[in-house]
Amino acid sequence: MLALGCGLVASIGITQVMARRDKGPAGPPGQTQPVFVAMTDVGLGDILTSQNLKIEQWPKDKVPAGTVSRLEDIEGRRTRTKLYAGEPILDKKLLGKGASEQGATALIPRGYRVVTVKVDLVSGGSSMILPGDRVDVMVHLFKDRSRDIQETVTKTILQDIKIFAVNDVLGLDGDSETGQSIAAKTISLLVTPVQAAKVTLACQLGKVQLVMRSPEDDEQVPNVQATPSELFGTAEKSQRDSESLMEDNDTDKRKKGFLDFLDSMKDKLAAGARSTWTMRVLRAEKVEVVHLEEEPSGTWKVIGTSGNPAPRQPAMQPSWVVERPGQQPPDTGETLVPPSEPQGPKLVPESK
Repeated sequence: MLALGCGLVASIGITQVMARRDKGPAGPPGQTQPVFVAMTDVGLGDILTSQNLKIEQWPKDKVPAGTVSRLEDIEGRRTRTKLYAGEPILDKKLLGKGASEQGATALIPRGYRVVTVKVDLVSGGSSMILPGDRVDVMVHLFKDRSRDIQETVTKTILQDIKIFAVNDVLGLDGDSETGQSIAAKTISLLVTPVQAAKVTLACQLGKVQLVMRSPEDDEQVPNVQATPSELFGTAEKSQRDSESLMEDNDTDKRKKGFLDFLDSMKDKLAAGARSTWTMRVLRAEKVEVVHLEEEPSGTWKVIGTSGNPAPRQPAMQPSWVVERPGQQPPDTGETLVPPSEPQGPKLVPESK
């Protein structure tokens, strides 16, 4: 009975300890603070209300700087960017209170303008251009000296321009995120005042074409244009190796294989391996293949001819070696190539 009683007490104690551990430490009061977070995804320019917000208790050391914690500081303000469910509401991601009635103009950054161009199925990117994409702006002009257009030309006038809106759609919300296209009739571009003037002039003088580009490509290519005379020149070749989105393409593999080969040759030379060279000697009666090997001294010695080992030379007959330019010839023997001739490998008799 005593043992059963002790076991029962121990069981109750362990149960209580486990329950307290599962609940976790409550922590002293004042270590958390209320934070407003987005209850669902909130689109660019949408108004925040109590219906799309909720309050959570966050540890103070986990609360980002600039987090808004009072409902009156949030309600009725528009977002500068898209907010995701569970994301804390930061003041820098919201427009001012007075911007609620300003509409799209409140979303234009300081120093920028929004200019709208009329597009069709072709010039508008076949309905594949969406708000937030990046494009180049091209214009096609016909020769007209009265308008100071000296030749027919297609020219890129702006590069890496952000799409502010397609028709009246400002952001990617709802079905647009799933890849649904927008049948564009007008496309609004976010540009500087000078760029806005260029786009307006291009629309008046010729036909504007928007060219899609990668969002990761911010390279500015100078003087991008084409004239009719260039169409009849050499055809431009595509760059297949750079068309893939994968970095590990065949070109990279070939480059890596060649570099590995060079590294292996470097290791062999460092280990004392001798380099060999094969050359052809053109004679009147035949073509002779000569095999050379580099000596430790830096000279090249004949080790075989016509693919066979070189015969052993008589004691008084010299064998021939190739001397690199700039080296001093041996003390004995004569040179085959006079010093006055252009510098290059030359044959000298090897001293016995």
